[in-house]
Amino acid sequence: MISKIGVLLLKPVLKNVMKKFDYKEYGGAPFLGVDGICIKAHGSSDAKAFKNAIKQTKIFYESNVLKEIKNQFSSENI
Repeated sequence: MISKIGVLLLKPVLKNVMKKFDYKEYGGAPFLGVDGICIKAHGSSDAKAFKNAIKQTKIFYESNVLKEIKNQFSSENI
């Protein structure tokens, strides 16, 4: 009985944890070491994952992440 109550209380927490590890939520990850924006999606990505990969690309571009990475690795900062 107590274990069933515990499961019911943990269910929302476990859903959030699973969502954080779901590749479909992020869409892809950037390739580092290329002079441009390149997002690699999972091989079995569906429409939701692909949409989120495009969304990640847009965020990456608008945040000037590539420029920031280049600045951090410039000869002045090493």
